Amino acid sequence: MKKFISALVLLLVTGLAFAEKPIVQDIQALPGKNNRINIFWALPENPDEEITELRLYRSDKQINSFSQLRNLNPIANLSPDHTGYTDIAPDLNEHYYAVIAVTSAPYDLILLSFNSTVTGVRVTTEIKHKEQKKEEYEKFYPDGTMRETPLPYIDFVEGTDKEKTISEKAISSTSSLIKKNPKKAAMLTPYVFEEDLISPDGGDDYLLFEILKNYFVQQKYEETVEQIQKLTGTNINENTRNRAFFYLGEAEYFLGHYENAVKTFVKVERAYPILVKKWLDSSLDRL
Repeated sequence: MKKFISALVLLLVTGLAFAEKPIVQDIQALPGKNNRINIFWALPENPDEEITELRLYRSDKQINSFSQLRNLNPIANLSPDHTGYTDIAPDLNEHYYAVIAVTSAPYDLILLSFNSTVTGVRVTTEIKHKEQKKEEYEKFYPDGTMRETPLPYIDFVEGTDKEKTISEKAISSTSSLIKKNPKKAAMLTPYVFEEDLISPDGGDDYLLFEILKNYFVQQKYEETVEQIQKLTGTNINENTRNRAFFYLGEAEYFLGHYENAVKTFVKVERAYPILVKKWLDSSLDRL
């Protein structure tokens, strides 16, 4: 426990110490399809030296020292405004990534979880056997279980005149089209958490519900992004904050801002691992 607290304190002190240094932060690497690995990071807001270039490195070992890069060539030289890159993995091994900012010279500092990934990422091969694909589709909707994609939020909110159900015939027709042309996967439908279906009495949940009712349900996604960003900037409880970030990711997704959607969904990946994975996969496929 003491070691954990010490490590946490060290991380916080390190973050403050290098807040204005030319070093990227919050690096993330996520596996995609077709041997793709998507890497994202945040740029320093006010670096004390102007960044002229970003260099992205890949290694089969964790990169925790600048000396490890001496024998490596960057896989990409990027302009200083880049916050992401899609790498084509050369093999199925685990890969680690680091981003180095260049000012008058490369800023030779490596900080794990800041500009260097902590864990390795590998791509997964897709199963192409027809019988195996058939089994996967058959187990999506077995009798007596809910379908994987939840019903749209708009079908449940008080005061709307939309029909509340989707026929099994429509679901069956859509499923058959997806099977015939898997490359054109359908967009996901809006998802709402059960606790947000009914207006609460007050508090943080009520503030979130009002945003969903007035903007998200009306498909006013730009306004949804603006209002949820304001809400998450206040001191709301953790559970409401997690749901708010998820809705923010959905709004960015429906606006076509898939990179922003990925960055937002990653924030609540631990809170809703299974749900977030589906939205991350769909967002990454469209990048």
